Amino acid sequence: MAALSIVSIFMIVLDYAKRIDITAYPYNVFDNLILTIFTIDYFGRLIASKNKRKFIAGNIWDLLSIIPVNQIFYFFRVARVFRVFRLLKLLRLVRLIGLGYVRIIGVNSK
Repeated sequence: MAALSIVSIFMIVLDYAKRIDITAYPYNVFDNLILTIFTIDYFGRLIASKNKRKFIAGNIWDLLSIIPVNQIFYFFRVARVFRVFRLLKLLRLVRLIGLGYVRIIGVNSK
C-alpha cells in the first residue's frame, strides 16, 4: 500500500506540474487502478472491523482519499468546485505517513 501511495502522489505532483495529464491514457488507467485497490482495502478492513464507527472515525483520512474525482464527476462541475476534491488525493500522503508511523513505533494497525 505504501508503494501505491508513493506512485499515486508522484503522479499527482507530475499532473499539477503539467508534466503529465492524469486524466489521459495511460495515466488514468493507473490512477483508477490505484483508487480501486485503495477502495477495496478500505472496505475490506471496514467489513472485518468489529466496531464500524470506531473504524470510520479512526480512518477518516483513508475514506477521504478514496473519494473518486475522475471524469465521471466532472458532469457535476459547478464553478470548478470539484478541483478542490482532486486535492483530496493528496491525503494518500497522510496515509503513507501513518503507515510509517505505525511501523516506527510498533503500533498494531488493527
